[in-house]
Amino acid sequence: MNSWFFFDAFFAAGGEGILQPLLIQLVVIILAARAGAFIARKLRQPSVVGEIVAGLLLGPSCFAAVFPDLFGLVFQPLEGADSVKLEAALTTLSQIGLIFLLFLIGLEFDFSHIRYQGRAAAAISITGVVAPFIIGFTLATLMLPRLALLDPLASFHARSFAIFMGTAMSITAIPILGRILIELGMQRTPIGTTVIASAACDDAVGWILLAAVSSLAIGNFQVWNVITMAGSSIFFLLVLLYTVRPFLLPWLEKEVIRGHGRLLPGPLAILLALLFVCAITTSAIGIFAIFGAFLFGAVLSGKSSLREAISGQLNDFVTIFFLPIFFTYTGLRTNIGTLTTPESWFWCALVMAAAVLGKWGGCGLAARLSGMPRKEAACVGILMNTRALMELIVINVGMDLGVIPPSVYCMLVLMAVGTTLMATPLAVRMLRNTPYEKGLIERGFL
Repeated sequence: MNSWFFFDAFFAAGGEGILQPLLIQLVVIILAARAGAFIARKLRQPSVVGEIVAGLLLGPSCFAAVFPDLFGLVFQPLEGADSVKLEAALTTLSQIGLIFLLFLIGLEFDFSHIRYQGRAAAAISITGVVAPFIIGFTLATLMLPRLALLDPLASFHARSFAIFMGTAMSITAIPILGRILIELGMQRTPIGTTVIASAACDDAVGWILLAAVSSLAIGNFQVWNVITMAGSSIFFLLVLLYTVRPFLLPWLEKEVIRGHGRLLPGPLAILLALLFVCAITTSAIGIFAIFGAFLFGAVLSGKSSLREAISGQLNDFVTIFFLPIFFTYTGLRTNIGTLTTPESWFWCALVMAAAVLGKWGGCGLAARLSGMPRKEAACVGILMNTRALMELIVINVGMDLGVIPPSVYCMLVLMAVGTTLMATPLAVRMLRNTPYEKGLIERGFL
């Protein structure tokens, strides 16, 4: 008897089409994410690191390789058109989750850090974009002649690939970086505020570069199309800043007061509708819906009462439900089996080395030249090297645009996870015998 007979019968039961298998996938995803978060905290890593790893393990690189029959029943239980619909449902949920997530990230975007951190933050920020971009662009140029062998079936534009690789190397994950600093108790220290200010600038530039790559790819490399997309994006941002923000922000603040620290259902519904309108607008422009969500959040940032109200009502559900779906979606697209040759693993190692050199080396050197002590400067470089969530978002955009092949997608995912895993333990190690050591001991890191 087939050992999976019970599960086959379960999937076949009922008349709700793709709903049952989708619900089973969600059960597996949510529980795996919670287990990963629990293990990560035990290993003194941020919870989101465990969630990322859990999502990757559910993909073909691990779950499908070790338990192929069970993987098929959970993630490929249907055939033909129903299979396509099931995959589309999971993909859609992950994209909706990203819209919410980027809105919350934009809402947390503290522009005051950029204004007040001065020369050190500016130097670190500029170096944190320029050095990784040049290194990534150069590496992409060296990879181009070999990609036909690594991905024989892949088709992409060389210029977009090179620009995208430079952009991917320039990203720092502000949400994860913020979590790390909070867990270390360093969010309001000189290192913490300098790193957050620098990372904020880096990511702002990174999103602009990513929008440029999107415009190049979707615009079919026609100059007029690219100019139109860029102009439309700038116009939309100006509308948000000078038309939407002046009217919406005061009204939302009043509604938070009226709701005693929360948004009542009516105002919350209007806010969510406007969020989706912004996402629709940038999607129509051609630079992905998530940009509209981020911009909408960013123009509403700066008011702590509103930020706390919205985050309190949305953050937990987005983190527990939508975020693991995105990580699993990334995991299902990541197949280490695409790295089949010693040469492909050699390029993977180069991608990791280039990422570390650009961020850790570049930002650490800039911090040192700005007058920071050696260990603290090295810590700045390590923390700026954190890629994690933002990098995964950027990589998935690149994959959707078709500017990177599957093998490079896998390399960049491994780089994002690797640079995030190394951040906390290396930062703690660097801060031994510094003024920060006592606080780290009190929090159990030393």
